[in-house]
Amino acid sequence: MTKLFDVDGANLDRGFMNLKAAESRYEQQLHDQIEAMWATYEPYADPDFPQGFARDVDGRFWEMYLGCTLLEAGRTLLPVVDRQRQGGQPDLCVLDEGRRIWIEAIAPDEGAPGPDQIVRPIPINEGGGLVAAPIRQAQLRTSGAFWTKAQKIALYIEQGVIAPEDTRIVAISASRFGVYVAERPLPLIMTTLFPIGDAYITIDRATGDVVEEGFHAAPLIDRARNPIPRTAFLDERFADVSGVIWSRVGLGNLSRRGRPITYVHNPLAHVPLPTNWGVWDREFVATPNGDGWEASDILAPADAAEAHR
Repeated sequence: MTKLFDVDGANLDRGFMNLKAAESRYEQQLHDQIEAMWATYEPYADPDFPQGFARDVDGRFWEMYLGCTLLEAGRTLLPVVDRQRQGGQPDLCVLDEGRRIWIEAIAPDEGAPGPDQIVRPIPINEGGGLVAAPIRQAQLRTSGAFWTKAQKIALYIEQGVIAPEDTRIVAISASRFGVYVAERPLPLIMTTLFPIGDAYITIDRATGDVVEEGFHAAPLIDRARNPIPRTAFLDERFADVSGVIWSRVGLGNLSRRGRPITYVHNPLAHVPLPTNWGVWDREFVATPNGDGWEASDILAPADAAEAHR
């Protein structure tokens, strides 16, 4: 068994170097926790995983976190010796009742400098002021990550790596910017894949009662050059993708309580994942409703279930 922090060399991730040195008690605890996760995940990881982790901690940690979460939930992963082939394969493969569930993981960054970059707000105690959360920018980065991995899944299908009957999932981590975006009332992934805009609420002035609440329709995400559609899961061109895993879990916060894992089903998927598969905290299903679609979290308590047009 190898040690994940034994890697040396140039151009190493600063976060990796800090955890390798582990000078504080917290860093030492996190160092040990990650090594324990690696002991579990190593049989399923590509041979270059340690080198990749040393240069992209957030991206590779997300892959390992997913793998360990699935194993802890009792799922069976395809070992790397069986998964490897010339030309590559998706990051993870779950063996489930005779079928294969392939997962392509990605952790998008903040983007290039400019109006579409996710910029860390300056805290008020450091001289900053009140600013709007970078929701639009986060949606752009998330949409770009989805598009990149959807194209890769299409290539794997074309190459015969993913069989026609296999399930195909894109797993997107918001660990690099998730602290700036809320999970309620809807996770950002929902307002990226579906034409869901800002929330609204209508109140009766006389009684103070809520008359209506919901979300404005918004088929496009504004961008510096030109807007892009936020209708991927209503577009047959992306029917090769069964669904998307979404989470804000990262090295800075490994607690699941504030950073749930969400699964969003693609209503047009050629090969859908069964509902209630069992490893998510939230699970969104979209169904036709008149001229539109209605999405709901099927894992939410009955009295708190969310339903949105």
